[in-house]
Amino acid sequence: MTEPLRPAATKTYGKKNWIWIPTWATYTSGTGPTAAEINSASGLDITRILFADGAPTPTQETNLVEQQRRWGDTAISQFVGETKHAGGQIEYQMASQAAAAADGVKLWELIPEGTTGFIVRRLGVARATTPAAGQFVTGWAVEFGPSLEIEKGEGENAESGATCMFAITSPPVKRVAILA
Repeated sequence: MTEPLRPAATKTYGKKNWIWIPTWATYTSGTGPTAAEINSASGLDITRILFADGAPTPTQETNLVEQQRRWGDTAISQFVGETKHAGGQIEYQMASQAAAAADGVKLWELIPEGTTGFIVRRLGVARATTPAAGQFVTGWAVEFGPSLEIEKGEGENAESGATCMFAITSPPVKRVAILA
């Protein structure tokens, strides 16, 4: 017998990007965004704007339900039920005294309440590498709630920031290649 398969680990430390894009034409067909969409001037790589403990953490929860018992059954099995995709909260750096369009307020200005678009996660590629065709990403269609200015941290490490809730508005597109 041959040795069982053991894939090499894909390290993600320093190799993770969260990217906000306003358009993804092929999302509903389940294919990847184009390199032009993911690198567009109207999008933003928010990786280094998000606080480490405030990055998006979309979730997926699938119900397991019991089959209806029948007379004579001595064991009950399960069915896979509904799956819920949920958003959550993000916390991000926001320069409270920055002028409009400055780097410190770009995310704040991009996601006012009701904004819809896509959060894209890329893993396993050096953070500073420009997204390119053939790289794999996962994406979520989202809607943002209102942002609120906050103070993040305490004492010497306190800085201004913002917090915002986001909803997942349709099932994610998982592990798809960026298109040319």
